[in-house]
Amino acid sequence: MKKDRYIRSKYIRELERFVNRIVDFFQTERTKEQIDAHIAKIFAPLEDIETTYLQSEYLKELEKFVERNANLHLSEKEASQIQEDVLKEANLLRKLKRKKSFAKEKHRGKSLLED
Repeated sequence: MKKDRYIRSKYIRELERFVNRIVDFFQTERTKEQIDAHIAKIFAPLEDIETTYLQSEYLKELEKFVERNANLHLSEKEASQIQEDVLKEANLLRKLKRKKSFAKEKHRGKSLLED
């Protein structure tokens, strides 16, 4: 049980590292060759880690994001279009992660009634 939890947490951490690294990489303009080389470099640690079942919506989307972006080198898009797409997807992913931190539906009405 502890080993499963360890493997799962390691896998999730590595997925989140991939997202953070790719977003940091795209903060400046890059060429297609630089993109291909960097993605191959940051995807290598994920190949060594055992994949596990992920339950939450955020984690499933995180895994899909990594799978989509691991194959960017096969894309025919220009570097600027790739950058725009990746940053947009990463932003949506971060919004999904923050979504659970907002107030529950049953508590939203109380603040409106008190005003």
